[in-house]
Amino acid sequence: MKKLILIATILFAVTSLSAQIRFGAKAGANFSTLYVSGDRTGINAEQYNGRFSYHFGAVMEYSINQMFSIQPEFMYLNHGANLKKSNSFSMTDGHITLNTLQLPINLKAKFPIGKSQLFVYGGPYLSYHIYGKATGKINGEKESIEIFKKDDDMKRLDYGVGVGVGLEINKFTIGLGNQFGLADINGASGSKMKTGNQSVSVGYFF
Repeated sequence: MKKLILIATILFAVTSLSAQIRFGAKAGANFSTLYVSGDRTGINAEQYNGRFSYHFGAVMEYSINQMFSIQPEFMYLNHGANLKKSNSFSMTDGHITLNTLQLPINLKAKFPIGKSQLFVYGGPYLSYHIYGKATGKINGEKESIEIFKKDDDMKRLDYGVGVGVGLEINKFTIGLGNQFGLADINGASGSKMKTGNQSVSVGYFF
């Protein structure tokens, strides 16, 4: 009898937990840039413009109640910035590309609107820049300069906070987000570099 009660309790707990969890996927476009401050020679705070790129990944939603949920994500980001004509890389038609794995953990609030739901979210994120490069033309020839090399001051680990708003209709979502980098990924004295990213994404919960 005790075994039956234990099995029933476990099954009930598993069923209740699975009812609170949803998995999904999302992808979209970014408008990203790099924010630089300081006076270190070779780093010009005015040398970067915003750049369009993309992101995709998996999401999980754990419902606390009908209104609030926690949504961790595992995302791949292609982002960076375009280089202005005058830049420390001496490049024309240049841009910085960062390839990044990111783990945001957001608190999400949902508000029913008819058969759809308006949602807002916010929370911290942790990023790891797996690869980066500056690409452009030097003296008319296309060149690439690797970032995050062993002898480089650039830091792979990044973190910040993000906020966003969106709409869910029949398990489909569309959202607008904004991320503010808080870590100095430059790593050298005399200058700081932080990432910034605005995004639009579409998603689906299975």
